[in-house]
Amino acid sequence: MNKGKDSLKWVLLDLIERCNNLRTFKQIHAQLLTSTLVANDLVVPKAANFFGKHVTDIHYPCNFLKQFDWSLSSFPCNLIISGYGAGHLPWAAILIYRWVVSHGFVPDVYTVPAVLKSCAKFSGIAEVRQFHTLAVKTGLWCDIFVQNSLVHVYSICGDTVEAGKVFDVMLVRDVVSWTGLISGYVKAGLFNDAVALFLRMDVAPNVATSVSILGACGKLGYLNLGKGIHGLVSKYPHGKELVVNNTVMDMYMKCESVTDAKRLFDEIPEKDIVSWTSMISGLVQCECPQESIDLFCEMLGSGFEPDGVILTSVLSACASLGLLDYGRWMMEVASSEQGYTCSI
Repeated sequence: MNKGKDSLKWVLLDLIERCNNLRTFKQIHAQLLTSTLVANDLVVPKAANFFGKHVTDIHYPCNFLKQFDWSLSSFPCNLIISGYGAGHLPWAAILIYRWVVSHGFVPDVYTVPAVLKSCAKFSGIAEVRQFHTLAVKTGLWCDIFVQNSLVHVYSICGDTVEAGKVFDVMLVRDVVSWTGLISGYVKAGLFNDAVALFLRMDVAPNVATSVSILGACGKLGYLNLGKGIHGLVSKYPHGKELVVNNTVMDMYMKCESVTDAKRLFDEIPEKDIVSWTSMISGLVQCECPQESIDLFCEMLGSGFEPDGVILTSVLSACASLGLLDYGRWMMEVASSEQGYTCSI
């Protein structure tokens, strides 16, 4: 590629990135066609992202796909489908899939997960079952990427029975497989099933696994198991991530282990609003109202603005201590944008 064409490519890529309407994109598209850059591997992902965010009429992206030889690569079709799956119009991904298949496109192991992701966005369980059947008939079912997608989407749609069936027949499972079903059980409120599956897990957990199973322990009040899992998770690099520490804190509070929660809270170098919320609301639930108010004051001094959960929790603490004046001040805090001072 000569320097002039290469420069034009980067200009057009930037224009697509900033484009937010179809009229402008059509002008960019014309430039792509005249410069023969339309099939560039960097252009197609940008176009797919634009379509998924801004184009409700699928006729244009379908016409866009006509420019490619699908027998040479499934890349453009899969990207456009994925773009809609990741955007605000997941149902459009299904329509585009049906259109390209009706025009000779042969789906592969990347197509099925893309359409399944779209189904998960609008809980399209009927469509999920159709694509499940398709995967079995075409042999795509044997791919772990497809199997993991089925476990995930069935779980998201609330059909943990079918998710479990897919999981059970998998010959090879990775952390995504285990996490998909564990998180599905937790989402469905099947906390004991999540714990039982985690105890069978024969691969290292990731962040999502850890957050899901620690949340289940908190819901069940399984303090000893939660401590054990915390110890296990802390051995992995992700065990120090804030989202994991926040979940562990919440688990300790739900199990009424205030001392453990406090110790972990003090050890966290950089807290976020979730950290403060878990501790303050947890202290109220554990009948430590004065401590929750003290921590609230500390939070304000650290520059954090309270959210609705924190305000509700501290108001409850004020009520239990009979601090009516402080409660009124709290209501002023809720509607004020000024700096805070706090003393009791």
